[in-house]
Amino acid sequence: MFKRFSLIFITILFFAPQAFSAEPEVIKLAGGVYGFIGEEGAANSGFVLTNEGVVVIDTQGTKDLALLLRKKIREVTDKPIVYVINTHYHGDHTFGNQYFKEAREIIAHENTKKNLFGKEQQQREQFKKFFGENSLEGFDLTLPTKTFKDTLTLRAGGRTIELVYLGQGHTDGDIVVYLPIERILFGGDLFYKGRLPWLGDAYTADWIATLKMLKNFDAGIYVPGHGGIGDISILFAFKQYLADLQLEVRKYIKKGKTIDEIKKEISLPKYKYWLKYNEWLPLNAEKVYKEFTGK
Repeated sequence: MFKRFSLIFITILFFAPQAFSAEPEVIKLAGGVYGFIGEEGAANSGFVLTNEGVVVIDTQGTKDLALLLRKKIREVTDKPIVYVINTHYHGDHTFGNQYFKEAREIIAHENTKKNLFGKEQQQREQFKKFFGENSLEGFDLTLPTKTFKDTLTLRAGGRTIELVYLGQGHTDGDIVVYLPIERILFGGDLFYKGRLPWLGDAYTADWIATLKMLKNFDAGIYVPGHGGIGDISILFAFKQYLADLQLEVRKYIKKGKTIDEIKKEISLPKYKYWLKYNEWLPLNAEKVYKEFTGK
């Protein structure tokens, strides 16, 4: 599974986490492999055609986006949905599960299922904050039916799809979805492109270590959880952001700054053109401060 990596440069798109009127773009990544790339920061999904049927990677969050994903799949093939994969538990990647219930299995890390069930109310509130008070009308929590701890190899209709848990990062249940023949890696929210991350459930120190392991995959195309598709430079840029954020927060702590002072003063000009920079940099700093201080 792990080989030396090589680089492929492809078109880059940028986007942010709320629902927007612009439609996501379906991009063909390889024969029978597609990215469903959100506009202006919306979550990404993917789907893979096999001889048995379709494997869906993340089901979106709102009803409209989940049904649009189904529609786009149907524009490509009339084969049945055979498997769904959830890369982590956050609602913008999993709340659409209910619209893909015909799948044989909905597959995720064991912690993703635990969190979907145990943090349902918290996730509902967070989801409505991003997508609107009526965004969960008709919502039915649909849990994974199959879980794993470390790795799972899915062989479906002539395709090999490897699901791998490398450690804590964006959440404690993030997995990557790797197609070794096609050399495509769907990273979920383990890395973003051109946008600050949401760190509400993050483990930033572990996250950096997890990202270092990701470079060992022999992937040419990387699909982040939010942002445009690209090459391994996405991984390096995002890992550097987390490292720079930690370094800056440590400097403020050494100066005796309070959390309120840090949130007001922190600046990372290198990333000022990333989406959500002004809104989320203070929140990112607060999360790292709490990790460092235990407060």
